[in-house]
Amino acid sequence: MKILFAVMAVLAVIFFAPPVLKRFNSQALHGSTDKRIMQSSKDVRHNMATEERHTFDEAFGLIQKFKMQEGENAFAKAVDGKSPEEIVDIARKEVEAKIAAGDPEFKNYKSWEDMLSKKAAEDAPKKPAGQQPPPQLRQSERTGRE
Repeated sequence: MKILFAVMAVLAVIFFAPPVLKRFNSQALHGSTDKRIMQSSKDVRHNMATEERHTFDEAFGLIQKFKMQEGENAFAKAVDGKSPEEIVDIARKEVEAKIAAGDPEFKNYKSWEDMLSKKAAEDAPKKPAGQQPPPQLRQSERTGRE
């Protein structure tokens, strides 16, 4: 009977350890290939607030775009082991350098923050002028009940 409990305990540890440990170590991107980095980024994004997620997504996409020009797996090498804050810092430095160099792709922006705010405004859903808000689906008060 003791052997059965020992085997069950070992199986429980094997079964539950990876998901539990993954949550504790999900604050950095890990992977040696682009595909693994993408999966890791999804795990990291899961626990972020919306504003942080938008900034991270923008930084992640820009780094990916910049590093794709350098060659195969350059992107994975650049972000492997980095935290979301480090990735945002890397992207901020690269964008600021491109703005200072007068890159035509970034000529419309004055700084990293300006670029983020303009892109957020572009992504926001636009309401047609003069349109009224949709009616509420439920009434907040119920009449006729006592």
